[in-house]
Amino acid sequence: LCGMTRDYQFNYSALKPSVFNSEQRERKARTIVKVCQDFLQCEDLSHLSLLDVGSSSGIIDNYLADFFQHVAGIDIDEPAMNHAQAAFRKPNLQFSQGDAMQLAYPDDSVDVVVCSHVYEHVPDASKMFSEIFRVLKPGGFCYFSGNNRVMLMEPHYRLPLLSLMPRFLAHRYMRLAGKGEFYHEKHAS
Repeated sequence: LCGMTRDYQFNYSALKPSVFNSEQRERKARTIVKVCQDFLQCEDLSHLSLLDVGSSSGIIDNYLADFFQHVAGIDIDEPAMNHAQAAFRKPNLQFSQGDAMQLAYPDDSVDVVVCSHVYEHVPDASKMFSEIFRVLKPGGFCYFSGNNRVMLMEPHYRLPLLSLMPRFLAHRYMRLAGKGEFYHEKHAS
């Protein structure tokens, strides 16, 4: 475990170029809008502020900015944030590099937090969720999506049963499959 670091997160977009797939990301964004509208039983979301924790390339947030009053995207991946800032410019859209476990937002300041497939990449998911709860306004909500640990095919590396293995075996499996040195993701069940 001593070789496991958080370094891979600082340039995750280089490891997973799928974060730049506009078609897939906009499909996710449409789902987020529909789920929020359904949850609130309201089509109009234009009075709500939204924070996307782990926003990556900014494609999703660019789409969301057409529906929400203000959209802020944060990610620890600096190259992804640089891409988002250069590619997407709207008056109600902002991007910044930031850590999901230390959100640079005041208490009770955001109506909606999006946390989509991020929790398994964060060293301490419970700390991240505490931060999300802290920044949500009373009555606000979190759109959360993530994989369950109990899955046959691990989605990041496409290796069967990887997420079910004890950590030391998962590291070996990664090496034997030529997928990397360590299995960093921590899925919950």
